[in-house]
Amino acid sequence: MESCPYPSSLEEVVTLVKRLYQPGSPQVLSQIQETLQAVQRSQDGWKLADSLLAVDDQYVQFFGALTFTVKLNSDSGSLSPKDIPILRDRLIDWLVRFDSLGSAQLVVRKLCSTLVVFFIRFPDYWDDCIRHIICSLCFGRFVSAAELPQLPPSEKILRVAEPRMKITALWFSAVLVEEVGKVDSRNVKNYHFHNRIQSNIEEVVSLIGDAIEMQNPNDASGVTSSAFDPRLVNEGMKTFQSWVFHSLRSLSDSPYTFSELKRLTTRVVNWLACSDTFESTCEVTTDILTNYFAFFTPADEACLAAIITSPWALSRYEELTSGDGDWGGLQFGRLLVAFAEATVQKLIRDANSPHTGALLQMLHGMVKVPGYPAAEEEISGTTFEFWSSLAEFLLDPENVAESDVPSLMAAGKKEIMQAIEEFWAKIQIPPHTESLKWTKDLRDGFTSFRKDVADLVEVAYGILGLELFDRLISQVISALANSQTGGGVAWEQIEASLFCLNSLSDCLGDEPEEDESLKVLFRSRLFNILADFGNQIPLKARQTAVHMIGSYAVFFERWANFLPTVLNFLFVAISTPALARNASKSISSLCSSCRSTLTSELSVFLYQYELFSATPTADDIAKERVLCAISYVIQALPSESQKLDSLSKILGYVDKDAQQFLTLLPQHPETAKELGVSTLQCLVAIGKGLQAPDDIPVILAGEGGGRGPPSFWEQERGLAIQRRILHIIQTLVGSLAEDGEIVDAACAVFRTGFAETAPGPFVFPPRVVTEFLLERANRGVRVETVLSTASTMVSSHSLDGSPDISTEVGFFLELILGLVERLQNPQEDPEMSQGLVEFLNRLFSRYITVIVHYQPRERIEMLLWFVMNALQVRETLVKKAACTFWASLVSFAVDDRPELQASINAFVNMCGPALAEKLVWGIGGGASRSEVDSLTEPLKKMIARQVKAKTWLSSSLSRNGFPSPNLSEKDKTVFLNKIITLRGKRGTNQITKEFWLSSRGSDFAYTS
Repeated sequence: MESCPYPSSLEEVVTLVKRLYQPGSPQVLSQIQETLQAVQRSQDGWKLADSLLAVDDQYVQFFGALTFTVKLNSDSGSLSPKDIPILRDRLIDWLVRFDSLGSAQLVVRKLCSTLVVFFIRFPDYWDDCIRHIICSLCFGRFVSAAELPQLPPSEKILRVAEPRMKITALWFSAVLVEEVGKVDSRNVKNYHFHNRIQSNIEEVVSLIGDAIEMQNPNDASGVTSSAFDPRLVNEGMKTFQSWVFHSLRSLSDSPYTFSELKRLTTRVVNWLACSDTFESTCEVTTDILTNYFAFFTPADEACLAAIITSPWALSRYEELTSGDGDWGGLQFGRLLVAFAEATVQKLIRDANSPHTGALLQMLHGMVKVPGYPAAEEEISGTTFEFWSSLAEFLLDPENVAESDVPSLMAAGKKEIMQAIEEFWAKIQIPPHTESLKWTKDLRDGFTSFRKDVADLVEVAYGILGLELFDRLISQVISALANSQTGGGVAWEQIEASLFCLNSLSDCLGDEPEEDESLKVLFRSRLFNILADFGNQIPLKARQTAVHMIGSYAVFFERWANFLPTVLNFLFVAISTPALARNASKSISSLCSSCRSTLTSELSVFLYQYELFSATPTADDIAKERVLCAISYVIQALPSESQKLDSLSKILGYVDKDAQQFLTLLPQHPETAKELGVSTLQCLVAIGKGLQAPDDIPVILAGEGGGRGPPSFWEQERGLAIQRRILHIIQTLVGSLAEDGEIVDAACAVFRTGFAETAPGPFVFPPRVVTEFLLERANRGVRVETVLSTASTMVSSHSLDGSPDISTEVGFFLELILGLVERLQNPQEDPEMSQGLVEFLNRLFSRYITVIVHYQPRERIEMLLWFVMNALQVRETLVKKAACTFWASLVSFAVDDRPELQASINAFVNMCGPALAEKLVWGIGGGASRSEVDSLTEPLKKMIARQVKAKTWLSSSLSRNGFPSPNLSEKDKTVFLNKIITLRGKRGTNQITKEFWLSSRGSDFAYTS
């Protein structure tokens, strides 16, 4: 690589700077940049900056100004109080010199920003910065600070100055307020910046006012266009915008409101109608309307209303809605929407006025602009905010007299309904040939637009109610009727109506009127037509219909007679790959909600599934969902014995997949594995479908006077089903040599039974599950999954009335002890460590005796020390699990079993000192801040329950430099006294967080 030696002369620096701004190798340019940065930061950097500014090359001059900036940021402390004003004056002099010469904007702008950096570094050395810049620029020479009071007011000076000088002053003023705005005003040290800005407000108002006061060439009052400089007006607008938004930020941080700026707003608004200044004026006006409407006075508001409904505005609007508008047209549309949204309450209260009528007409027209949203036009999407604001106001009309509400609602409903119909037309799907031309971004944009419409329709329902519902349904019926009179079916219209209806599904209650409207839709021939796949119907129409059916499952609960038609359509649809998943989801939703009314259709469902599963393109997820749906219906059969035949049939389909798996395995192991996982997932789906619904009361085993006779599933015919399920699991797991994904899926099958509180086909005997899990763990396969599944099984058998599984828990405890002996350190395998600690946490509610009675005791002590060490691992989840364990152990209390309590107390007394040390270490800075709350829980429980807690904690805190060298003995004493006094009550968490902060040496002062 070409070397870049440190320059020894100004000429060499200039050469390097010129090379830096020329094309070249990135490596070489990077090396040049590093060398020049070293030169800038050198002791001679101040002199170098001056010398570079004197070189007749704009890039070298820019680099000179940049060098001043670098030195101000990195070395301003080297300047003496005498040097500071000299530097300020030198920088002003350079700015005036370059401005007078008409030098490149690049250099002039950089000098402006350098002067602002000077102000940020030394605000006390530059009180009247804006006047100082104005006077120096307008007189074309450096003006000293002492001269300023003797000079005429800035307003007079600006009247005779050239536009170029004013523009430079505007640049400086804009950068000044923007950079000061970045300074944290909440810090009292920075408050003087804002005082300085406030003291300059009159000067900047004069500067901006002069820039935007020039005669508008579109005004016919007499001044010629030669007096008009659009650059000056546009820069004035940008500076005005910067100062307004600084004032907006200052409202919450200081007493300054910068009300002086409001004197300029009428002048600003009047420049909208000038084509040369429209964009900058429109931008600032739109921003103020959107973020700070109160900035406008009533007079400004009236002026703006007149402008945006004037003939000029109408011509802009026609250009916008023609579909041929430019960026300025889009800006005008956003201005309209911003004004309408800001004044929405006044608009709807005054809906009959000419101004309001014209504005509302334009807003409606913007929704009707030609083209597909996002793909061909952007303006319709900008109107959502207004229509949403209007709808929200009508839902809660604040500050409106009760007598005015009816007329207000009538006017508002009319506008909202019209807007919904316009949006309905905009969301209609394009022809397939058209959408194929779109990029992914365009398709995503159109989809996003439709979602926004759906949100608006949902809000509008609160105002329009059944009227909106009926209107959408009538659009579907009308489209179908047109086809009977010789016209084709307008599927894009039907799809748009169904899409909107889908968004209303959560809004409906159980009102008879709503149901009557839905009956009209579901009684129509729509779904019979959709079910005939010989018809040429857009795929999107069928997709939307599929989705809508599932959304209205509650309707079908009340009116089951409409189910056959829609279910027929859905079962036909699942054979189309693009519809399969959504169709199966809707089938599952209907069967879950309407299971009791669908039991007579079981044979049809089974036949439909058989047809679907036999298709080569049958989707795995769709298969799972349909099997789950059928299982919902099986679950609703009145007796367990009646469930047997149907369950046997769906297991036959799973058996068939298992046999295909075995056939594929020798030649296509990867394909076979995918089928194997899918087969087990189908069992999971069946198991979930057979679970009793939450709203059905269940009598737990053992309730009502001891265990009754064996249930159906514990007798031979029921057990045969269980053996069949178990055989499928064992075949798949064994054939794939204990593959991890297969084991995960198998464990998921067992977990479906854990959720049940009564015997069932998936409620396997604990012994069977335990043997399966231990066999996997002993082979080292998915031990984390085994531990998680075992934990769930323990939880499910910890409920009152559930069978006792102490024997099985003992087997798992042996497994865990073996794992602990192998790991030794929980950090060796954090995921496994978390799993085994989580398992131990499940034992406290019912099976803690398995630990207490275990022999030899030394192995349990080893286990406790392992969980103790888990408090110090890096992984948060392991640490949290260990905190839960120790919080449970130190607070364990059982009054009616003194021998058990004594054993627990012995464990706690053995571990107490070490536990206190670990907790103090973590809370004292060893853990992350987010973990302090978790560590505080066992600390609180220890203090509340253990009489020796203070002794243990005091001993830990007495060690010199522990837990942190940043903590003094006083800090530790105060901490201990506070937490012991609180005894685990409210406030302890705050104390531990303060202790943690002090241990890290933060600015927080730990006080008594």
